[in-house]
Amino acid sequence: MTIATICFGVLALALWTVIGARIVREPRHTGYGMAILAGIVVTWIFVVLLASALSPESDLADFAVFGPVMLVFVAVFAVAIYLLINAVTVVRREGLRVATLVPAVFGVFLLIVLVATVATAIALVTVDSYTTIALLVPFVVIPIAILVTALFGYTAYAFVYSRVGRPMPSDAVIVLGAGLAGDKVTPLLAARIDRGIEMLDAAGGLDHEPLLVMSGGKGSDEVLAEAEAMARYAIDAGVDEHRIVREDTSTTTEENLINSRAVLAETGYSAPSLTVVTSDFHVLRAASLTRRLGLDATVVGAQTARYYVPAGFLREFTACLVHYRRANLILWAAGSCLVWAMLALIWYLSGLQTEVEYAMPW
Repeated sequence: MTIATICFGVLALALWTVIGARIVREPRHTGYGMAILAGIVVTWIFVVLLASALSPESDLADFAVFGPVMLVFVAVFAVAIYLLINAVTVVRREGLRVATLVPAVFGVFLLIVLVATVATAIALVTVDSYTTIALLVPFVVIPIAILVTALFGYTAYAFVYSRVGRPMPSDAVIVLGAGLAGDKVTPLLAARIDRGIEMLDAAGGLDHEPLLVMSGGKGSDEVLAEAEAMARYAIDAGVDEHRIVREDTSTTTEENLINSRAVLAETGYSAPSLTVVTSDFHVLRAASLTRRLGLDATVVGAQTARYYVPAGFLREFTACLVHYRRANLILWAAGSCLVWAMLALIWYLSGLQTEVEYAMPW
């Protein structure tokens, strides 16, 4: 076993230990997805090195290298086709809107990524021009890598968070609004309220009766505030009205959380422990918001119609990507500058080597 194999094995173990410890301490961070992908890559390198050390004469190392790569290609292709098919279903059931076309956009994007990856690999191997590489890598390879890595990292951690986030005893359960159909809650919002009522029982105790906060203002196309329609639904479902608090001024998720905290402060809860209920595709971004706002909160999801989950989830990912646009631009700039610096160094060293060869007397 080589030193490199041991180093990558230790690094992989350390990475997974740190990631696990940080998730246990504070799970509401979307950046853990990137860390999980880094752990997977380091573990993959360790397996490749280990296979090469154990069976240098066999095809085991080649399988360890190309097997996962081919698996990723097949998986990305399958996801792209699924999203295109899903887009047809969403448009048929929900109508043609920008929001319902999100799966199709991402499906086409993933197919473009596969084609661009193959084309770029061929170009990098066959092209001798530094200029082509200096343009191709920063303006094609790095942006695609950032988007794809962010997408799969976000997806990976959304899956993890949905299994580590557990409801805890809370002072209040906040149900986030999601639009109305006339003066009635939609099936999507009804699922959130039902889940909130379920969490109301889980959050309480023998001597503790948590409040149920219905959070949602009145949109320009709505006949009444979402909070009022949500409260009516909860009362009809058997919740005592005195336990319901209405927050009827918010229009965004961030406002839902900020305004609900203010309403609870008016009732005597200055620093409440919270259970926040939203749709399952919205859980991770909502959890990230509670962390940034300094709320002591656990976020749980209500089940959504399966056909709508990809559209909702990808919309949330896009919002998260836009929120971290500065960090992504900094990452792109750093990667591009590194590539340009390496190419400049190679060009300089090549020039020196040429000068030495011309200076030789033979």
